[in-house]
Amino acid sequence: MPKEIGPSSYECDCGYVAQFSEATILALKQRSLMKRPWLSDGGEAGGHIVVFEGGKMMTMLCPKERYNEKPAPCFTRLQGRYLAFIHQYTTLHRVPPAEHEMQRFFQVSPPTVHQMILTLERKGLIKRTPGKARSIKVLVAAEQLERLT
Repeated sequence: MPKEIGPSSYECDCGYVAQFSEATILALKQRSLMKRPWLSDGGEAGGHIVVFEGGKMMTMLCPKERYNEKPAPCFTRLQGRYLAFIHQYTTLHRVPPAEHEMQRFFQVSPPTVHQMILTLERKGLIKRTPGKARSIKVLVAAEQLERLT
C-alpha cells in the first residue's frame, strides 16, 4: 500500500517517490472533495498516478503494474453492498431493483436509499436514465463486488 511520506510526497510500493508541489497537492485534494474520486499526475509523478478521494490520498497506481487509465473504483463497504445488491437483483430478475426493494432489503428509509443512489451516481459507480423507472446500471465489474448472503 503506498504511503504519504511528507506533505507533498508519496511513496509507491515499487519504491518510487512522487514529489509534488504543495500547490498541486492542495488543488488535487480540493478537486477530490467536489468531483469524482481520482486525479492524476503522470508528469510530476514519473508515470505514476496518485488517486485522491474526499481530500485524502487513497492509492497510487504504478506503471510497472500496467494500470488502466481509470483506477479501480473506490467505494465504502456499505456502497459496495448496495452495488452488489443491484447487480445480483438485476442478474436474478433481469431488471434492476426499484428503490422500494432496496429499502426493504436494507431496512432503511426511502430518503436513505435515494441518497445512496445519488451518491453512487455522483461517484460514477452506477448510471441511470432520468425519468425512466428501473434504469440503474452498475458500472463496476462484478469481480470487484462482494457476494450478498
